[in-house]
Amino acid sequence: MKSISRVAAIFSIAAASAIVPVSASAQALPSASELVAKYVTAIGGAGEVMKIKSLKQIATMDVPAVGLSAKMEMYSAAPNKSSAKTTIVGLGEMLQGYNGTVGWDVNPMAGPKLLEDKALAQRAEGADFYGNMLYGADKYTSMETIGDTTIGGERAYKVKMVSKVTKTESTQIFSATTGLIIGAISSTESQMGVIQSVSTISEYKKFGGVLMATKIEQSVGPQKVIMNVLDVVINGAPEAAFDVPAQIKPLIKP
Repeated sequence: MKSISRVAAIFSIAAASAIVPVSASAQALPSASELVAKYVTAIGGAGEVMKIKSLKQIATMDVPAVGLSAKMEMYSAAPNKSSAKTTIVGLGEMLQGYNGTVGWDVNPMAGPKLLEDKALAQRAEGADFYGNMLYGADKYTSMETIGDTTIGGERAYKVKMVSKVTKTESTQIFSATTGLIIGAISSTESQMGVIQSVSTISEYKKFGGVLMATKIEQSVGPQKVIMNVLDVVINGAPEAAFDVPAQIKPLIKP
């Protein structure tokens, strides 16, 4: 889920929110651990998630305001590998990845970049295969329910999470009815700097034994990025998907 949002954020430009806060309820809010547990159960359970060793995802991405469209291939594998190829009509091909050690970005506008320091740590954190599906408490220094809200008329709870390694803050928004994550607020390190975004997450479908979101609408300012996942192949990521691109190899110090 996070990896999809991170790729989408590359095309976003400024900040906006589709999330409307509601008055605090007199009833105590559920704890973060309760909400995470309900979410894991809702998507199929930890046992079903742990059966998955890798994913291949095919998606489209559109920025309607500027007429930009792209095709995407995304790969992820346990324990901590990820890569994405985004082909943008009229601009070319963008590559992102992390192979467990090396992280990279290849952008036709900015050229190849070997990730270092905080950017590398965030990419590694984003590649945590099971951590990003199960939201294990051991991955965070804190997880706290900070309020309730509505998204598209659906009541939900906001859980602020602070990651243990990079101290990155994000807010996941859990449906009060289904338990599924239906929104997120996050910041992403990119070649354009830190990008803050608000996402609505919907259209869950079952792949294997696990429900996965297939639509993400991400807003940063007036710009909206719409991602639709067309297909998910369970255990469909070849090892070659995580090879360091040729453009990056000369940048790696001996």
